[in-house]
Amino acid sequence: MAFTKVALIAEIAPGTAKQVIVNGRTLGVFNVNGAFYAIDDTCTHRGAPLSEGECAGTEVTCPWHGARFDLTTGGHLSPPAPRGVTAYKVQLVGDEVQVDVS
Repeated sequence: MAFTKVALIAEIAPGTAKQVIVNGRTLGVFNVNGAFYAIDDTCTHRGAPLSEGECAGTEVTCPWHGARFDLTTGGHLSPPAPRGVTAYKVQLVGDEVQVDVS
């Protein structure tokens, strides 16, 4: 595993997300009450940035058409998305949020 720093913990307040690019991949990094999750940031329906969607617990709703995704697995929970997105391992080291995209 090769973890890469994507943000400082303080940059992603609880209940928010941040779009980051790591090794050419666009990810959404989400802070859910101090637990961090990272998924591909592109909805599989029409390409909306999931980091701009609304979060409820560990689910994010696509801001364009309402498809829902599980932040823990990347799985899709409702249409119109035809499939899930990739979820990535996240670790906190000191004040950093790190993601493994290998």
